[in-house]
Formats: sequence, C-alpha cells, structure tokens
Amino acid sequence: MNMRLLLLVLCLVFTLNSCDDGDVVVSNFDFADSTLERCDNFEFVFFLINSDSNESLAVSFSTNADILSEQGQVEVTLNGDDQVIYRRFNSQVTSDYFCNPIPPTSPTVIEELVSTTGVITITTDGIEADDDDIPSEIEDPTGMLDTDGDGLIDIIDEDDDGDNVPTMFEPIILNADGTINLEESDTDGDGILDYLDPDDDGDGILTRDEDADGDLDPTNDRNDPDTGIADYLNPAVAQENSIEMFNEHTYFLSAIVLTIDMEFLSFVDGDGNPAVTIQSSIFLGEFDDANNATIVITPAFVN
Repeated sequence: MNMRLLLLVLCLVFTLNSCDDGDVVVSNFDFADSTLERCDNFEFVFFLINSDSNESLAVSFSTNADILSEQGQVEVTLNGDDQVIYRRFNSQVTSDYFCNPIPPTSPTVIEELVSTTGVITITTDGIEADDDDIPSEIEDPTGMLDTDGDGLIDIIDEDDDGDNVPTMFEPIILNADGTINLEESDTDGDGILDYLDPDDDGDGILTRDEDADGDLDPTNDRNDPDTGIADYLNPAVAQENSIEMFNEHTYFLSAIVLTIDMEFLSFVDGDGNPAVTIQSSIFLGEFDDANNATIVITPAFVN
C-alpha cells in the first residue's frame, strides 16, 4: 500500500459502531507530489506537506543508531513520543511549523490522527570510500575485498594490507604509458604491490613489526645510518618489535539516501478515539542528505 495515495475511511475499526457525524474522515490522503523533508534541529523529525490540500504527514522518532552516517537498516517501534502524525490545517502550512521548538499558532489544525502503534524502518544507503588516493574501482571493483581481514573492505580501508603504513604512503607509481612501475610500487619484487604487501621489503619481518619505537608508525624508524631508508623498506635491517594494534582509520559516506517505510500502524483521532489500523507496509519517502559523513574507527587487531 502506498501512503502517497491512500483513501481512508476512518470509522471505528476497533468497535462495531458506525461513524457518527463528528468522526474524522480523510477522503484523500495524497502526498504523491510531496518531498520528504527533515528538521535539522530535531532528531529525528521527517515530514511531507501537501500544499494543495493543506495536509501534512510527519514522523518523529529517536534511535541510538547513526542513521545519517552508517549504511544499514534500523527498526523503530512507535511508542511514547515516537509517532506518526497526520494533520489537516485551515490554511497552507510550511516547514517552519515542524521545525520550531514551539509550533506557531497559525495555521490551525482542523483534523488530526496520531499513531499509537507501528514500526518504522529506516534504510540508509550511500557511497563509501576512503581517501587513500587509489580509486575504489582499482582497489576492488566488487566492493567485497578485505585484504588484511580487519573487517574494513579495501575501498574504505586507509591501510589495505594492515601494516600500519597508510595506503596513500604506498602509492601505485605509473609509467608514462599508464602501466604500473613495479620497481617503485613493489619494493621486494615479489609481485605484490606495496600497498597490499604486509612485508614490503621481504625480509621476513612484517612491516607492522618493523616499528622499533612502537608508535604505530613504521615510516619513522630508520636504523641504517648509511642509507637513511625506513627499516620496513630496507631488507638489511630486520629488527622485530611485535605490534598488536592498528591505527585509527577514517572513511567517508557520500550521496546519503534514507528510505523510510512504515507498517502495523494504528491511529487515534483528536479525541483519542480509535480511528484506523493499517497492517500493510507503507512507503513514506526518500530523504537525500546533502551532507557527507565522516566515520572514524579503529579496527580490531588481527594477525
């Protein structure tokens, strides 16, 4: 059932009584041309406005899930202040009505339905990517690869091989003809590019463990005064310091879209009388978030 065009005859569903003259009747519950909006100053209030018929449909809920920055699906069971509210006004209503801490006195509500039960499902989608200077389509066109097994797929992993050297510091160097310069991109010549190689210099000591001072940064450990080369790139230095922690990672979610669906809704009218029950799933709409989300996480350590 589509909430955007729903005909409701709001007789008492929970009793066998017929509709009296004072019962609320919504004959055309139509938000087909409405855009789902959100109040930035409330968490979370979404609403639709039909200016032609002076109607609105709003949903207000709370959740501990970060639905504006994490992909996935969240269900909220309606109760208390978590509600779906339908209103019809005596004149045109604007978004200011919903986004003020105290709603304005005008326009006046002439019909209202408030949910008593129901389930809201919020699905968050977007484009995830890191900022390691290697395009996602090169790191992994499938979007499934997790080279180091740390729970972050490569396209959002700042350190694809888990060696505590950020991928951006282990770049793929190209020749003039666009082919990969293996001499500069694969230090030990083992056929594994440095950004995917947990032992960059092939000396048998993991790059992560060639961190003499234990500061989770192998790039600043240089124990060969003759070359000045970092130990993890110098096979002549093979000093091991066991490191069992990954660095903090940052990735980004852009083009965020929230899809909101509802089901098992029951409403009461302005007098608190049972009005209508809708068991089927109802599509409220899609909300395009103009902001990009930054996610910071320290992956659980894996050997």
